[in-house]
Amino acid sequence: MTTPAPNFRALCAELLEVVEGEYGGTGLCYELRDRANAALATPPPEPPTVMQILELSNEIEAAGLGQIDLVRAALERWGHG
Repeated sequence: MTTPAPNFRALCAELLEVVEGEYGGTGLCYELRDRANAALATPPPEPPTVMQILELSNEIEAAGLGQIDLVRAALERWGHG
């Protein structure tokens, strides 16, 4: 059984609450708060569509590469999660 990926957005929001509560008056806090708020305001990336995956698969096949190369290319193109 695999361990589910952590919810980094929820973790970021939780850490932001602690930082604002404990370090609310420092310049570093303002910078971190602004960066965290900006990160949380950015919607998470959309996963690739089936068509995008098929297109990538066709590119990999045309290049004569294997399934491992397909996985690597997908991770490179759409991120690691």
